[in-house]
Amino acid sequence: MPSKSEIIGQKLMNRVLSRNKDYGGILGEITGAQGTGKTSVLLSLTHRTIERNPDEKIFWREQTNAPIQIFKLGLDKINFMVPEDESVVFRDRDAKLAEVEVDPVTKFKLKEITYKIKNEDGKTKEATRIVPDYRDVYKKGQRGKANLVFFKSTYDWMEFLTSLREAGEWSNVFIDEMADICPSVNSGNLFKRIIKFSGTMGAVRRCMMNVFYNTQTAQDVDWKIRKKVMLMIFLPGAIKDKKSRVSQKAIDNLVRDPKNGNEAFLDMGGDFGRVRFKDIYRPVPGYHIEAHHIQDDEYE
Repeated sequence: MPSKSEIIGQKLMNRVLSRNKDYGGILGEITGAQGTGKTSVLLSLTHRTIERNPDEKIFWREQTNAPIQIFKLGLDKINFMVPEDESVVFRDRDAKLAEVEVDPVTKFKLKEITYKIKNEDGKTKEATRIVPDYRDVYKKGQRGKANLVFFKSTYDWMEFLTSLREAGEWSNVFIDEMADICPSVNSGNLFKRIIKFSGTMGAVRRCMMNVFYNTQTAQDVDWKIRKKVMLMIFLPGAIKDKKSRVSQKAIDNLVRDPKNGNEAFLDMGGDFGRVRFKDIYRPVPGYHIEAHHIQDDEYE
């Protein structure tokens, strides 16, 4: 018979997968030590969303220059999305990073925007920048699949998520390593950009958006984003968040079981419970493919 903690944990998991406009969307954070399955939890939530809500659009973010993890879901569940200027290529680590083709690939449009910047003398001037056409990205995203998107700049994810507020339907975003997008240490224009983006994260519940991200420790992500988090998922080795009612001792006692799945605590709205993520996503033999930017486009 399940314990009270397990019953509450399942109740919270059902809330994650439910679609109720009165409850709205969720901003969720997954933390844990290296190798405890943070990416596997993202994959599990993605897989369950595809199975339970096949008419919804799902967008997935991964790091470049590292083997693509979402292959573990199966090729039939992935749609690769890259800029139309062919600035992103795929390389096979098993073939000394030789360029390879992946399928299916969807190319989204780019557009030029004008913005103002300050010179060293304090005067403003206009500058231009090439950015994704976020509406085109959303339009071309396939339903019932995980749309693996590679933007020219990692920070473009902030504007894309903001654009989803106008989608008018349930949408889902899964981010592997949020600290790449909103690092805790930032300054200048990136600092201002994160302030603006934190408003989007605060509107997730009202805009029918579900956003889940992982990070090794919550402190790696800017506090302005973390304070908007509604659901915390603690895996073994996680460091307790100050606002969570789950004790560090309870987190330290979570069971690690690579064969049957690791335990985790879910904490949301004052309720917390224990679950086990039984979905095991192992590496796909022969698929050590990664995405590379032909030219890195770091934010200025």
